[in-house]
Amino acid sequence: MTSADVAFPTSGEDRPDDGPEGTGRPERKGERTRRRILQAARGQFARLGYERATIRGIAAAAEVDKSSVINYFGTKQALFREAVHFSIPIDELTTDDPSRTVENYLRGMLGTWAADPDSPMAVLMRASMTSDEAAELLRRHVTAEAVDQVAANMDAPDARLRAGLFAAIMMGIATQRYVLCLPDVAEADLEDVLRIATPVVRSLIAPTEP
Repeated sequence: MTSADVAFPTSGEDRPDDGPEGTGRPERKGERTRRRILQAARGQFARLGYERATIRGIAAAAEVDKSSVINYFGTKQALFREAVHFSIPIDELTTDDPSRTVENYLRGMLGTWAADPDSPMAVLMRASMTSDEAAELLRRHVTAEAVDQVAANMDAPDARLRAGLFAAIMMGIATQRYVLCLPDVAEADLEDVLRIATPVVRSLIAPTEP
């Protein structure tokens, strides 16, 4: 896998209409409705935040009845948790070359998920700015999906601290670029961001490598 091929996978609910999880079977009406609700929910949570988004508004955006949203997901909290669920394929992005590995991590986040305002990761980052519940969910996600996995693959002193700082830098760049839109970071070409950030992150996860 080359760095140009890297992309974080989207939620299984966002797959094309050839069926869930790429099974190839036709997608059933209930699956299409459920996927449409999740897509509408991400849009509402991204634009309004967790607190202001409502099941009624999500139902309207998905062009379904409010009762359909409740039947599929139960509560707004349960819908939010499923809508913003994401996984980071650390093992797939990790190579024997630390610089390539770091570029894979950065390109996967900045070039795919964080750049899409309605991706699960981007929605959760935005919602965490105003919701304690979303912030706690983001902390748990990042710890489980990034810190734990990176630390486990690291042969260096202070592995967990290094992995935590790695995650902080990654999320900080994504937040400044796509959520807060800090001009110098948001307007920079992605390749320039990668060129400058890769050595910094590499020094954390592979401090003894030449």
